[in-house]
Amino acid sequence: RGLHYRYDEYGRVVEKRGRNGTQHYRWDAEHRLTEVAVIRGSTVRRYGYVYDAPGRRVEKHELDAEGKPYNRTTFLWDGMRLAQECRLGRSSSLYIYSDQGSHEPLARVDRAAPGEADEVLYYHTDVNGAPEEMTDGGGNIVWEAGYQVWGNLTHEKETRPVQQNLRFQGQYLDRETGLHYNLYRFYDPDIGKFISGDPIGLAGGINLYQYAPNPLSWIDPLGLCKTDSAKQIAGKITGYTRHGLNQAIGRNGGKGVNIKDMLDAVQNPKKIIENANGTIKYQGKRATVVLNQDGKVVTVFGKSRGPEIWPQGTTRTGGSGSAQRNANDHGFSYNPGAVR
Repeated sequence: RGLHYRYDEYGRVVEKRGRNGTQHYRWDAEHRLTEVAVIRGSTVRRYGYVYDAPGRRVEKHELDAEGKPYNRTTFLWDGMRLAQECRLGRSSSLYIYSDQGSHEPLARVDRAAPGEADEVLYYHTDVNGAPEEMTDGGGNIVWEAGYQVWGNLTHEKETRPVQQNLRFQGQYLDRETGLHYNLYRFYDPDIGKFISGDPIGLAGGINLYQYAPNPLSWIDPLGLCKTDSAKQIAGKITGYTRHGLNQAIGRNGGKGVNIKDMLDAVQNPKKIIENANGTIKYQGKRATVVLNQDGKVVTVFGKSRGPEIWPQGTTRTGGSGSAQRNANDHGFSYNPGAVR
């Protein structure tokens, strides 16, 4: 990417240089980012950030040549979740989340100007809670985007101006810098890391700048410590539906789908797709597995390896005995009571 970073003695990024220009970062004594200067050619634009006592950002603005703020955006908080943003003299957006304690967005209530009617826009998220689409009350797509692995966009499209800035759970995109505000730190999707060390030190992990080992199944909504509370069940098959068991045993002309291929698809997927009915499809190297919300196999497809993989007389309708033991030996939490 041709990016170069310079750090200060506290391990904070103070300069980022790349093909799109240079950014200079200024920090306060609490290790909070307070000002960014964005240099592109002969143009310099400066932005400032204001925080409250708990460390939440409550305002961002642009700075004129004399250092005076203008073009303010203010933020209101519900605990550690962003509740509302207000663009002074213009519009406001109220955020609603999928569950109490969750940082996965469900809807946004927009008011274009004081006294005007509210409009509700609905989020449609990826398996890790990152917004992929936003629709209006009629089901029309007003915003959509696709992501690279660590959060940069592959594309973004609006059918009308809505400026959707939420990214990974707990993150807010600052379009002026490309950084994601992540409550206690700023995240840089260009490198998939935070630009300052973890405020809680080694309690957040041995890598002080790491976001997560895998952004599909891990989140860090506070910018402090990764958690595996993303909504999919990652890397684990908990059982089978009756149809799923029959598919696993009967595919490939009765030879079945290799259970190692199934587990590899779930643990090391090439692609993950969330279906409209709540199931999740894991596309692996040699198998595709669909799990329901409980982690049970709904259906499975696989490439034949030749020999039969379900040993000792297992039949399509009698998926017990050796099939169960074979599944358990390879890490499946499987028992007859799990089949529905």
